[in-house]
Amino acid sequence: MKTAATLFFAFAFICNAYSNTWNIGPTRTYTLPSQVKNLVQNGDTIYLDESTYVNDATKWTKNNLSFIGLGSGAVLQYTGDIPNGKGIWVFESPGSSDDAYIENIIFDGAQVSDNDGGNGAGIRFQAKNLTINHCKFMNCQNGILEGHGSVTTSNVSIRNCEFQNNGYQLQDDPQYSGYEHNIYISASTEVLFVVNCYFHHPRGQGNSLKTRAQQSYILYNLIDEEDSGYGSWELNIAQGGLNVIMGNVIIQGTSGANHGIISYDAAINVLEDFYFVNNTVINKYGGNARFFNISPASGINTFKLYNNIFASVPGASNTLFSGNIPTILDTSHNVWINDFQSAGFTDPDTDDYSLTEDAISMINKGTGAGLTNTNYSLKPVKMYVSFNTVLQPRVIIDGIIDIGAYEFQGTTGLDEIDSKSKISIFPNPFTSKIEISITTEGHHDVSIYIFDALGQNMFKENIFKENMFQENMFSSSRKLEVDLTPYPPGIYFVVCYLDGRQFTRIIAKQTVYHE
Repeated sequence: MKTAATLFFAFAFICNAYSNTWNIGPTRTYTLPSQVKNLVQNGDTIYLDESTYVNDATKWTKNNLSFIGLGSGAVLQYTGDIPNGKGIWVFESPGSSDDAYIENIIFDGAQVSDNDGGNGAGIRFQAKNLTINHCKFMNCQNGILEGHGSVTTSNVSIRNCEFQNNGYQLQDDPQYSGYEHNIYISASTEVLFVVNCYFHHPRGQGNSLKTRAQQSYILYNLIDEEDSGYGSWELNIAQGGLNVIMGNVIIQGTSGANHGIISYDAAINVLEDFYFVNNTVINKYGGNARFFNISPASGINTFKLYNNIFASVPGASNTLFSGNIPTILDTSHNVWINDFQSAGFTDPDTDDYSLTEDAISMINKGTGAGLTNTNYSLKPVKMYVSFNTVLQPRVIIDGIIDIGAYEFQGTTGLDEIDSKSKISIFPNPFTSKIEISITTEGHHDVSIYIFDALGQNMFKENIFKENMFQENMFSSSRKLEVDLTPYPPGIYFVVCYLDGRQFTRIIAKQTVYHE
């Protein structure tokens, strides 16, 4: 007798077996995405050649479509008002344009006329379930505009994306005007993930990210208003919910519309729990600046601030809380710094807010933040490097977490730790096994960890002073062979600790092809 699960997977297999692929490009049969709109069926995949597709807007009307840009990415560029009144790509019908997957595509210049609302979007999503990966949104009134009143359980995942120069702009108006956003998520979303994204140079008076989702997980992003940006809130929690904001670098620029960073507008969702953990928040505005603006006087059940760095330019009049301070406010191990340039960050001028050895008020000064009320871990396991690279594992030495978005690492070079010690890895890339060679002059404690791209620990080896080779008391060496055959191809991280200093190397496992 076939179980329901067996029938489901059989049905899925049959559907996949009959799905089609479509190739779009200047030299293809179909030169524009809109030309296959009425040809694609549920479950099809559309590949777009690396090229620029000008003034081609499409409303998609099938479920489970995948769109993948090839090469360095497909550019969908619009140079005037979009006639459909919504956006470059529109998914507007729940039940007939659900479960879209979009990867490696650039959306440039989405705008609609003021008569159509002036809120054109790179992607206008009104259906159910959206996944966006490695995309860029630039020069749009909205990057992503999501929501439909009849949908209540949509899941939205936005990862490894860039948002630049989005917002409403009146022509010839140097201060701009309008309230469109890089990302707007409505209450139709049950769960939102925004991970490893880069927001910069906003225009108009919109937000970098505005969410009404029931649950929002905003993790390991760089949100930078930049010196020339003119936006509003970096994060706008529009009607509460469960919000986990962890491991981000959030920067208010020197200008901007309201000189506020995080806004909590209302408490009307089912869950009302706010967790702000291990973030680095910088204010560059020299006047009156607000870090949090809390509108609701009641209704918030949890408001936890742990292990955050709050820093500013000297002379600014900073207010940590404006509006209402939640009665259930729970704060611990946060650091306030009057001059972010002297805090011990690696290079603030290039947005590198990792820690140097001078960051003595942050290193090993944090504490465990525990779990959310829904048992989601508040221990950051990744660190932002760049939206177009994988997140780096955050390895905590001796169980004592650092404050802010980064764990102090010392240096990232493994080959030459210092003039008397060396750790090397061979081969890289590899197909099955790697050899880690450790040579130290004198006796040292060495610990080796290997993590996968999701931050899972795959290997651990501790080599203590007394266990090093003793033939020469001033020279010790050892080779470790690590078998990674059982693990899939992809990116891995080798993290080494030498007497408390951390060093990281990225290695890559290749696919083995057999004839």
